[in-house]
Amino acid sequence: MTRRLLLAALVLLTACGGGGPGYVLRAGWSEARILLRRRPIAELLARPDLDPTLRERLELVRAVRTFAAGPLGLRVGQNYATFAELDRDATAYVLSAAHRDRLAPYTWWYPIVGRVPYQGFFDRAAADAAGRRLAARGFDVDVRPAVAFSTLGWFADPLLSTVAQAPPVDLADTLIHELFHSTVYVPGDAAFNESAATFAGHRGAIAFFCSGPGAAAARCAEARRRWAVTRARAAFFTRVAARLRRLYAARLPAPRRERLRSWLAGVAAETLVRRRLGHRDELVPPNNARLLGELVYGTDLDVFDRLAARDADVGPALATLVRAGRAGDALARVRAAARLPEGTALN
Repeated sequence: MTRRLLLAALVLLTACGGGGPGYVLRAGWSEARILLRRRPIAELLARPDLDPTLRERLELVRAVRTFAAGPLGLRVGQNYATFAELDRDATAYVLSAAHRDRLAPYTWWYPIVGRVPYQGFFDRAAADAAGRRLAARGFDVDVRPAVAFSTLGWFADPLLSTVAQAPPVDLADTLIHELFHSTVYVPGDAAFNESAATFAGHRGAIAFFCSGPGAAAARCAEARRRWAVTRARAAFFTRVAARLRRLYAARLPAPRRERLRSWLAGVAAETLVRRRLGHRDELVPPNNARLLGELVYGTDLDVFDRLAARDADVGPALATLVRAGRAGDALARVRAAARLPEGTALN
């Protein structure tokens, strides 16, 4: 498995609380450049000389948008009705950081979206420089490329060329994931926002390719396989996190804590590779920021999955998640909807 790319909801234009005026100006300018490159997908599809692979992807996007707005009940609007060609492989870069002696993230505060455990950059060098400053202060740091982001409905997000290059199942998953963000977003609750979107993307893609308008045996099988792997990875990293929390709770001297942390990371990495769930370098050397990033996208996935026994149940399940997000204390409400007592461990 290739290293999973972070699909972050980055509302960079409103980030005045997260990085200072210079950060906002750079992010705003970069975002504006992307938006100015938008071209209607309908116009592109009318071109007889359009690349056949891109034509297939654009037609898929139109079908997924219709499915998301219909059976899935998501807020689509004008999102992904346009296409923007980029001159780079990654859309943005996501910086995250965490304390070394406990599983607690370093967070940034932004207007509208609240406090989140990541900061977005359109320039890799800027992301790395910010990461080095945090590392110098003793934090674990992780910088990952992002292939997509959502402006949460503030702008009509275009389909980016970086996303259009993805295989069909991955592309559908990504679009539905981001459309869920446009439908509901809980300020300051990254675990609910990203994990619910992970569920929406995967199960939405399964419904589309297995029993929806995109039904195809091979793509259906691939969509189900990807969801099974994602859930297995989430369960694995949840167990790793539980062992690390016990280690940190012991309040050992720093040298011994670091030795044990490295040993646990090594054992976990071997297990990750043996189960074909990822690469060894995802855990070695130990990095709390990277681990917490996995948990943000993989919290309670089995709980979410219980809301939709059949493909036809995905739309109602997403409606339940939207209501939970808007009502507050979202994860607890989802557990109640799944009829699970508080504290039940499925992972």
